[in-house]
Amino acid sequence: MKRKIAILLMTGICLMHTVPCFASQSSMVSVSNSEEAQYTTLPDADTLQKDVGFKPKAPETLAGGYQFNSGHITELFDLDTNGAQINKHKGIDFRYLKKDNNTTKSVSLSAEPASGQSHSKDTTVIKYGEIDMYYGMAQANSLSWINGDVCYILMDINKNVSKDEMVAMAKDMID
Repeated sequence: MKRKIAILLMTGICLMHTVPCFASQSSMVSVSNSEEAQYTTLPDADTLQKDVGFKPKAPETLAGGYQFNSGHITELFDLDTNGAQINKHKGIDFRYLKKDNNTTKSVSLSAEPASGQSHSKDTTVIKYGEIDMYYGMAQANSLSWINGDVCYILMDINKNVSKDEMVAMAKDMID
């Protein structure tokens, strides 16, 4: 089951980062380098700097009562027209859970360096101060934004987490 969720999550991230266009010379691919959680406790900023090369915000909780559950390092790269890997870099993918009575909701928080990020045309732009957040519902509920030099993506592949919940999570992280 965990493997199926990981595959669906990676597929969603890949689809979210792939922008179809005729002039495109590459497409973004995201790969988790382990089937097992690499983080069972939330890593500190120095550990993240060592592991992925940057210091993303990594909260213990997200707005609405979502608690850190596990995390992975991701390896991201573009594929050129010949299928060769270019622009390699690392990111993180953390999973947060919220348990209410007999229901469990989950959301993933991904972070990667912000260089060269683009957003799908099928998103709604939400302004928060100087930051533009992009909400989409194509393959999953997702909300992305750039804060400093890091691109953050909240995603719910089950479509159980509402737009308002995701916006509250993002605003809490930005503040």
